[in-house]
Amino acid sequence: MADLLYSKTTEQWLELLGHYTTVTLKNQKTTTGYLYTIDPSSQHVVMYDNKDQRVVVVMHSSIQDLSVDSEDHIDLHIIDAALKYQQENQYTSEWLEKRRHGLIQHLEKHRIPIQYQVNEPVIHVLGCARVESPYAATSVVCDNALIRKRVRDIVLDFFNSSSNVNDGDNGE
Repeated sequence: MADLLYSKTTEQWLELLGHYTTVTLKNQKTTTGYLYTIDPSSQHVVMYDNKDQRVVVVMHSSIQDLSVDSEDHIDLHIIDAALKYQQENQYTSEWLEKRRHGLIQHLEKHRIPIQYQVNEPVIHVLGCARVESPYAATSVVCDNALIRKRVRDIVLDFFNSSSNVNDGDNGE
C-alpha cells in the first residue's frame, strides 16, 4: 500500500478525488465508495458510500490494495452537500477577530495572566501556553499536559456559556 500512495504525486491524487474506489483489506474483504480524501500524514483513506449515505474511513495499516475507477466519478460538491459541509464553516477575519476579542475579555475578567499583541493572532496564556486561531479548545498548544488541559477547559467554558454561544458554536 505504501508503494501505491507514493507512486502518485499529490496532483495525481487530487485528480482522482471523487472517483469510485475499491479498497482491498488485508483480511481480503473489500470496501467501496467515492474517494473523498487521503490523509497526508496518516495515509488513511476516506470514501463516501453513496448507497448508504455514509462516510467510510479505512486505516492505512489495514489496506492491501487500492484501485480507482477512472470512469465512475461524482463531483466533490455532491459529497460535500451530502455531508452537509457548508461554506459558512470557513472562518472570516471578522469572525476570528470577534472570537479572539471575546476570549481575551473572558481571560482578563477572570484574572488569568495573558499576553497578546494587537497585530499577532496568538494569545499567550499563563506564560507557557498559547491559543491560536480559530481560538477553540483544540487550538491550545502547550508542552505541559496539565496546563494545556486547564487552558482548554477555560476556552471550552467560555464558548459553552450561554451568553457567548454564537450560532451553536461550542468552541471545538
